[in-house]
Amino acid sequence: MPRFLPSLLLALLVSACSDGDPCSQAPRCDDSEALNCETACTVGPCSTGAIFQECDQGTTCTVVPGDRGDARFYRSRAVCARSLTACDPATAPEPVCEDGRFVTGCGAHHRDIRAFCSQAALYFAKVPACCVTGPGDGGTDAGTDGGTGDGGIPDAGPGPSDAGR
Repeated sequence: MPRFLPSLLLALLVSACSDGDPCSQAPRCDDSEALNCETACTVGPCSTGAIFQECDQGTTCTVVPGDRGDARFYRSRAVCARSLTACDPATAPEPVCEDGRFVTGCGAHHRDIRAFCSQAALYFAKVPACCVTGPGDGGTDAGTDGGTGDGGIPDAGPGPSDAGR
């Protein structure tokens, strides 16, 4: 067996594994599709794993930076933006549900976005009641998310899966 064969096999194995994991490439935009990856959820509603969202209904995929000073919204995200202009979630109207599956409004990343209800807690400080489904625990987390107040958003537990593909 040639000497270089084990090194070649190792290089092929490493490259094959990294290309097959979409989470290693998140957040990103592929044409009109947003890709994000969530390994764990501390506030619901939220789904884990690779989340693909088609940016349609007049939205544009863009990657927005997170707020490094915020324990909940510190991650950069690929979002389906209804407008690329920055907005202020503190002064904007509350987010609203659309078709029972999506939520729209000015998100914590300062963009007017459209997101899955099942991912609402990753984008909005206040999740609309129509997105909170399932039995939940009645919000017994006392409104905390890693020590940061979340406004008492109840943990909804696993809701219906609508995370794209």
